[in-house]
Amino acid sequence: MASRKPNQKKSWPSSERRRDVMDYFVMQQDERYTDTPVLQNIRQKIDIRHMNRLRSHQIADTTIFQVKASTDTEYLDLLSNQLYLMSEKLKKLIAMYEPECIFKHIPLMDQFNKKQSLYFLPFFEEVEALSPSSEFNADRSVIKKLVLQGEKVAKKRIFRVQESEQPLIIVRLDVAESILRRDMIGVSLKKVLVE
Repeated sequence: MASRKPNQKKSWPSSERRRDVMDYFVMQQDERYTDTPVLQNIRQKIDIRHMNRLRSHQIADTTIFQVKASTDTEYLDLLSNQLYLMSEKLKKLIAMYEPECIFKHIPLMDQFNKKQSLYFLPFFEEVEALSPSSEFNADRSVIKKLVLQGEKVAKKRIFRVQESEQPLIIVRLDVAESILRRDMIGVSLKKVLVE
């Protein structure tokens, strides 16, 4: 009688397991642009307690902001120093990759120069994505070293890091490449460590 063969189900050593995690990038305003519109009275216009996806319905669909600007002020495709705002061009691209994203209309009015620009305030899915290897400052208000957990972000194309007090928006490689192909102005993409 032939002996039974042992279970031959193949098991890859951990170092050989295929990882499906792509590269990810922080998407923020390019800090080299310093002359950008300055929004006035933000806290009077928007309650920051509602600046998340679950409470976004508490924020009006359209909020007009007066801005301080000069004739040389640059209206970038991404403004993130005060509120996280996207131009219509960037909003359309993001909506292609993340159709469930919620957007609020934010017209910016420069009365002095008689100029109006339409922006959008996005509300992305929030993901608890930080790795224990990430490092914070003393009061944990600033992430000094950003490291994402690969298993938490796998298959996510665009998301907000839940643990960050400030909007920290992450995009996957394919989204980043699409942004770069469209020559967006003032969009900075910095690669993030993923483990």
